Amino acid sequence: MITLDAVSKRYGDAVAVQDLSLSVPAEETTVLIGPSGSGKSTLLRLMIGLTRPDAGTVVVGDTTLTAATAPSLRRRMGYVIQEGGLFPHLTGRGNVALMARHLGWAADRIDDRIADLTDLVQLDPDRLEQYPPELSGGQRQRVSLMRALMLDPDVLLLDEPLGALDPMIRADLQDDLRAIFRRLGKTVVFVTHDIGEAGFFGDRVVLLRSGEVEQQGPMRTLLDDPASPFVTDFIQAQRGPLEHLHEDRE
Repeated sequence: MITLDAVSKRYGDAVAVQDLSLSVPAEETTVLIGPSGSGKSTLLRLMIGLTRPDAGTVVVGDTTLTAATAPSLRRRMGYVIQEGGLFPHLTGRGNVALMARHLGWAADRIDDRIADLTDLVQLDPDRLEQYPPELSGGQRQRVSLMRALMLDPDVLLLDEPLGALDPMIRADLQDDLRAIFRRLGKTVVFVTHDIGEAGFFGDRVVLLRSGEVEQQGPMRTLLDDPASPFVTDFIQAQRGPLEHLHEDRE
């Protein structure tokens, strides 16, 4: 569905992505994981055309992403960022309907789509009449997901969408999001720094290091057959405090 071929991107002297090739399969969830500065968010921006590569190509479906094709390709992609990225001067409904109105959708079509999405993300419809600062973090993320799904895109790109949430709210949203992904059958690219979250969502996990792919495959492969000491160290570094507490008591 999305193919990156020998893509590189620099910001001044800093290398964000280095000669990276990657294929994102259709109708699966691919999780990008790695330490800060490994290139996760840059890859997402390259896929949606918000950032142009210095070298290499990005292909979405059968279309090469260029300055000319980016606007139409973006309409086939939903994009969710950390904390939602909602416009504070618009109500939840105004945020969700923004692009549909821009494209000239009829009012009844917009209302029908919003009703379907409200049910899908399990949001109280009354919350859509509120402004983002009046919503909880979880509610804002549900509205943001509705906005991303409004045009029924082929691809969903999510950049650490749950990273700033309270752990209990995050756990609820994880369950709901995975159910939504499976129900819709979309191509999903999900960025996280959390190895547990990567395993929970990912059909395939791509571990990045310094702008390059260190290892990719099912999470079980990374756990059982790490490609390098870095993979092992990265996984071990994310062992939870409760695991260490349990070991200390043995």
